[in-house]
Order: sequence, then C-alpha cells, then structure tokens
Amino acid sequence: MPDPITHASASYIFARHWFKKHKLLFVIAALSPDIDVVFGSAYILFTGPLPSSIGDFVNKSMIFHPSLSAAIWFTPFYSAFLAWGFRRISKKAATDRFSRIYIVVLTGALLHIGFDLLQTGNRPLWPFDMTFGLDFLPYSPAGRFWTMIISIGILMLDSVVVSRFKRSR
Repeated sequence: MPDPITHASASYIFARHWFKKHKLLFVIAALSPDIDVVFGSAYILFTGPLPSSIGDFVNKSMIFHPSLSAAIWFTPFYSAFLAWGFRRISKKAATDRFSRIYIVVLTGALLHIGFDLLQTGNRPLWPFDMTFGLDFLPYSPAGRFWTMIISIGILMLDSVVVSRFKRSR
C-alpha cells in the first residue's frame, strides 16, 4: 500500500477537481480502507507484549492488513455504511442525497484500492489468498519515502496551478 500521506494527497487532488463540495469526506473515505491497520494497532497495544521499537510496532500493526476493508467485493457495502454514517454526523453531507454521498465515498475507497494495486502483494479478493499488483510503485521503506515526497510535490504543484487559475479569472 502507498503510505497514508500519498493516499491523502492524491485523494485531495482528485477531490479538489471532482468533488469540491465534499473534499474532506472524500479524503476520509479514501483513507478508510486502511482502517484495519488502526484495529491492528489497537490489538497489539491491548494484547501485549508491547513492541520493542516503533518499527516493530508498525510491522506488527499490519496483522489484519490487507483484509475485509480493502476487498473489492466488500467496498460497495462498506461505502454504503460510511455514507450513512457521514450523513448522520456531517451537516454538509446530510443536505445532499444519499446517492451523491455514496458516490463520493465509493469513489474514494476505489481510488485507494487502485493506488494499492500499483504495488504488489495486495489481496483485493480477500479472503482468498491471491495477491495482485502491478509492481509499479516500490514497496520498500525507501520507495515509500520517495512516493510520499513525489505525491507532496504533485500536491504543491496542483495547488499552485489551481491558485493561478483562480487569479486569472
């Protein structure tokens, strides 16, 4: 999986151009397939023993990843649940039709899974133990660092282009 910064910056760029009214919702939805990492972290903290280092903690927190939340077949159901939840807690989302919020959430989740498939070792057909990936993005820590730096650079470039475009109007 690309790192959370890459997922967040790419989804923000996408949302800025296609889902202007629901940018934050889209970014949260695009980060949501990695919720199993949060559950893994909580599991490690509560079941002990505590990891010996941050790196060990990060590795052990991937115990449930990738799983149900990153499965393509589960994404439409997961997105419906998230859209319902977002409409309950967000005044802006509550004013839109459910179908509009569902499309925003589903697109965000699918964008996440699409980025994950640019690497290797993903299991989009979980629980089947078949891995897929294009092996286009590096999976090593150094590769993730460069992917993150490039995504931040693209976000900054997009911000400059958008601000200049708005000023030229």
